[in-house]
Amino acid sequence: MHRIPIQSLPDVVNQEILRNMTPSEIYLASMTSKKTKKLIKRNIYKVDEVGVEISRQDYGIRAAVYIKIEKKICYVVCLEFRIRPLRRVDNGYQLLENIVAIPSIVPNHCNMPAIRRQIHSIHSYVCDVFNIDTSNLSVRFPSDIYYEFFDIGTVKKCTVPDELLESEFSMKLFNQQKNMNLLIVERSRGIVDCGYVYFYQHVPTVIHRNTQNRSSFLLTRFQGQHGLFKNCFLHGFYVNVLLRLWSENEMDNLVSMIAYQSVNRPFDYEKVIEVLEDKMGKSEGNCLNALQVEKPSEKRIYSYESLITQEHHFKPDTFDCDGGYDVVRNSDGKRATIKISKDYFMFFVWP
Repeated sequence: MHRIPIQSLPDVVNQEILRNMTPSEIYLASMTSKKTKKLIKRNIYKVDEVGVEISRQDYGIRAAVYIKIEKKICYVVCLEFRIRPLRRVDNGYQLLENIVAIPSIVPNHCNMPAIRRQIHSIHSYVCDVFNIDTSNLSVRFPSDIYYEFFDIGTVKKCTVPDELLESEFSMKLFNQQKNMNLLIVERSRGIVDCGYVYFYQHVPTVIHRNTQNRSSFLLTRFQGQHGLFKNCFLHGFYVNVLLRLWSENEMDNLVSMIAYQSVNRPFDYEKVIEVLEDKMGKSEGNCLNALQVEKPSEKRIYSYESLITQEHHFKPDTFDCDGGYDVVRNSDGKRATIKISKDYFMFFVWP
């Protein structure tokens, strides 16, 4: 077998070599020398995210560092923390299913400060190799919430299945990670109760892919800036409550909310339109006394600026506000546009 002198190859060739290597192979290659790591950093392809996934395994807990490229997750390196001791401990690196398994510096998951330091160190190294800001820590909890694996205030993005929002560990996670700016709630296969929105209602940006009955709570208690809620059980009553609360400055952080109705549930959106049309008729007994309602004739496109665009592909006409209702707050003249149909409710606040 002949050695390939990659240091002497042109960058365009090295870029093609890296594209044909797995992330784990790139990780291992970067550790061979400082020159190789520098070459990799100069020629590596663009990744969107470097994060840590903590999952339960038969033998214990696995912490895996992954990269994300165009919504595809590729694992790079993992640490394994044993709950049950093994008869033989392997202190060497292993390549398992295209992921490098590194022996933990602690044999079990009891020494949390040491575990946090090792996870942080490996995450920072992978971020450096793939040219990602290490402070933008993303975490995933597919099976259980292991909030204790991360230092307080370090998690910026978190992905959990909806069934885990019921646990006491969910409350502890959100209490410790006050700097979280994006929460993604994935749809699980199990049966999910309504749950408590209070744990995460202040996260600035929330994507909930299986909102169901939680839509009523989120419509009236969400204190973040941007929300995308899918598979909702929307009710006209709660939409009207949202409009009243916003008109009275009770939901002043809100910038945008997009809620898609479940295909299996009817949405009495006509009740919302009835209230809006009634207010346009200058009715004095309307529940939206703190608002003025208009229906502008000019064509307008809302400039949507949110982290949600990195996680969800919107249809081209989503932000076309032509034909929508405008509500203007009497207290400060703030304007928002409402788009509503049997399939969705959208609320966009104009700058």
